[in-house]
Amino acid sequence: MIFLVVLFHSVGLAQIDTLGIKSADSGSAKLVELLGKLEIRQDARITDMLMRNNQINQKRNGTDGYRLEIYFGSDTKAREKASRVKNEFNVVFPDIASYLLFQTPNFKVRVGDFRNKSEALKAKAFIASKYPNAFIVKDLIRFPELFTERVEQSEGQQ
Repeated sequence: MIFLVVLFHSVGLAQIDTLGIKSADSGSAKLVELLGKLEIRQDARITDMLMRNNQINQKRNGTDGYRLEIYFGSDTKAREKASRVKNEFNVVFPDIASYLLFQTPNFKVRVGDFRNKSEALKAKAFIASKYPNAFIVKDLIRFPELFTERVEQSEGQQ
């Protein structure tokens, strides 16, 4: 019996708004105010490591990630076939970036810039009707685009 009382008391406390945020409208202002007062203390070596990682990625002009390979070939017409596959893909899926590569002796068409395998699997399922033999490969991907302008515009509209 005592166990049940303690259990229900804990569940009840879990629902208390400890930040004092009552609604979504006033919540964002309150959150910004709280974050402004937040003090972060960390070892300077962490910042140094982050800066080094950023510099390495900038030099590489990308970061490790995944793409889907939808074509590869090495026959005499491989370049033309790869170009045709890439163009067809761009027409059917204009929102997904595509790349034509030559890695001796193959011409390849790879699509997407996925940061993790989960994103690549979702895209593979999405394009499976047109490219059922697509497979996931590790590759150097472009940095993801940041959509800061859209976020600012949507916040201004609310």
